[in-house]
Amino acid sequence: MLRRIIVIFLVLAVGAFAAFFASLNPAVIPLDLAFGEIQVPLTLVLVVCLALGWILGLLSASFMIFRMLAQRRTLRRSLLLAEKEIENLRTMSLAGTGGGSSSPQREKRD
Repeated sequence: MLRRIIVIFLVLAVGAFAAFFASLNPAVIPLDLAFGEIQVPLTLVLVVCLALGWILGLLSASFMIFRMLAQRRTLRRSLLLAEKEIENLRTMSLAGTGGGSSSPQREKRD
C-alpha cells in the first residue's frame, strides 16, 4: 500500500514538474524529419523523446527480466526435485535401519 502511494506521488510530482517546465518554455521549434519540416512546440518534442526513451528502456529491461523469470522457474523446479529426493532418502533411511543406528558397524578381524 505504501509503495503504491509513493509511486502515485512520484508520478504526480513528475507531471507537475513537466507542466511547470512546459509553461516556462512555450517556444515553437522547427523539426526536420528528412522528408519535410514541421513546427512543433518544444515541450511536445521533449515529452515525446522522454516517452520514447522510457519505452525503449522498459523493452531492454524486459528481456533481462523475462530471462531471470525463466531462470527462476527452472531453479524452483530443481529445488522441488531436490526436496522430494531428500524426503525419499529420509524415508528410505528410516525404513532401512530397523530401529538401530543409521551407520553399519564393521566386523573386527583378529
